[in-house]
Amino acid sequence: MDIGLAITGGIESLDKVNIAAIASSGVSSLLIGCYEDELRWQTERMAAFVLKARRSGLECYAIPWGYGRLLDPDPRIPSLYVHTWPQTLQIDNRGRRCPKACPNDPRFLEWFNSSIRTLAWLLEVNGFVWDEPSFHYSRGIWSCRCEYCQRLFRGTYDKELPKRLTPEVLEFRRHSIAMFLLAARAAIHAVDRRLRSIVMPPPLASSSFRYTGADDWALLADSAAVDAVSLLVGEDNESLIDSKMATYTDAASVVASRGKQLWVWVTSDLENAASVARQKQLATSLGAERLVVADYASLVELHGVAKMTRILADLAH
Repeated sequence: MDIGLAITGGIESLDKVNIAAIASSGVSSLLIGCYEDELRWQTERMAAFVLKARRSGLECYAIPWGYGRLLDPDPRIPSLYVHTWPQTLQIDNRGRRCPKACPNDPRFLEWFNSSIRTLAWLLEVNGFVWDEPSFHYSRGIWSCRCEYCQRLFRGTYDKELPKRLTPEVLEFRRHSIAMFLLAARAAIHAVDRRLRSIVMPPPLASSSFRYTGADDWALLADSAAVDAVSLLVGEDNESLIDSKMATYTDAASVVASRGKQLWVWVTSDLENAASVARQKQLATSLGAERLVVADYASLVELHGVAKMTRILADLAH
């Protein structure tokens, strides 16, 4: 099983990353947060970091964050696009705009594809991780009811888009996310067909998971746009993980039955040997090809570089 390490601190944190220590630990890949507003001005610094990591024998994967916030699990991450193109944002069932671009709006798709193609050209990465692509949903308020979603729904179902989340609306949103992922993969393959495409759906444990549009793991794993699916495990508490193990196992089985790789992404401080063993056992029991630990900065802050290196080596061997 390969070990990946997430680098999520942005451009200013890159100079503090000890690539040599990471490579010596047995970690095989870095997953690097690429923030829209930062890369607009500082792509060269990111490209230099990726090149240095690749020369050290590490695979690198870009995680686009911001970018209209369609791929944004954290609403605090700024997106200049959201402020520049408000007419392309999702419209909820109250008729209000949400701070999240619509995957069915051709103007957003054109901008997104152009931006991602440029990123793929400039960064010598091995692939891209599409982190939690989703429609807006919060306390019964859902999107999208923009003119493009209404047209597509009418053309697909031969009826008007309802104002309630009917089974047909939920299905429509799932297929919209699947089509967006196809467009995203086409964008990176326009640069290099060897680039891998990994999707990380919203957390299975989330109460709003089934309303995101990315809740059908079978549809995602079936897609030609997806080379691997990443399972986000947010809890380090053993009892919490055990209580959700059946759900995780079902998701892993769906991915395996489609012949796709499963990655397991854990947010853990890995405080002791028992914690390390628990995370490794979890990923192994699910048949994961890669265990991704998030993130570098928190591990270094808690343990220091030397101890972090030993912890990662325990995971890798």
